[in-house]
Amino acid sequence: MIKEAKDLFVFLIDEAQRNYLMAEQRLNIEIPLSLDNYKLTHPIGSYLVVYKGSLFAQTDVRNIIAQTRDLEIMVVVVARAGFVKTPEEYLDFIINEISGVEIADLKRTDRRIYCKEDEFIGEENGVWSYAATFVVPNEFIKA
Repeated sequence: MIKEAKDLFVFLIDEAQRNYLMAEQRLNIEIPLSLDNYKLTHPIGSYLVVYKGSLFAQTDVRNIIAQTRDLEIMVVVVARAGFVKTPEEYLDFIINEISGVEIADLKRTDRRIYCKEDEFIGEENGVWSYAATFVVPNEFIKA
């Protein structure tokens, strides 16, 4: 499920950028191996898609494991200042575009992705970093 959630975010970010941003305003989309060793190579910036963890809650069903699972996917905006859009505008853009996307085929009533939090990570040599953590509802059932 983790790979599928990360792939979904790559797709959603790509679609949103193609629909609403001119080509020269789009950021690169990456699934980095490490945030600590990440180096920005794109001239404007990148969206980094990272799995942050999951929260599980047991439901009251006998003889099976039936849990809600909320996956947390973090999107880190790493962008250079001084272009058409600010790093904060790229952060707002992705929060607005991903929040509210519905996950189909869930038995849960809460099927929409939402932003749990965002935060400033830092700035170094004109490259600003912000992170938004999204909650992706899912289910885990095992008989």
